[in-house]
Amino acid sequence: MQIEREVKPILHRQKCAACGYYTIYRAIPAGDKACDSCTHCGHTVEMAWFADLKSAIKNRERMLRDMSEMFPELNDLKNPGDHIMLD
Repeated sequence: MQIEREVKPILHRQKCAACGYYTIYRAIPAGDKACDSCTHCGHTVEMAWFADLKSAIKNRERMLRDMSEMFPELNDLKNPGDHIMLD
């Protein structure tokens, strides 16, 4: 018997390709894939789920943390649905 471990959604910040806002995204793993969704407009992208995905998301978060020195508004992105336009 194979026991599947429940993996919680991963919330992270990024710029949405559909609406153009920087927003909170929700990555929801489902087997060997994950659905990554913009919590502002609902745009969803399917991506491969791999062991280092959390690390890749943390790297993106580090980049946004560095960007927040120039754009302090990025620090306001804390809850699903939060969004800002920087461009």
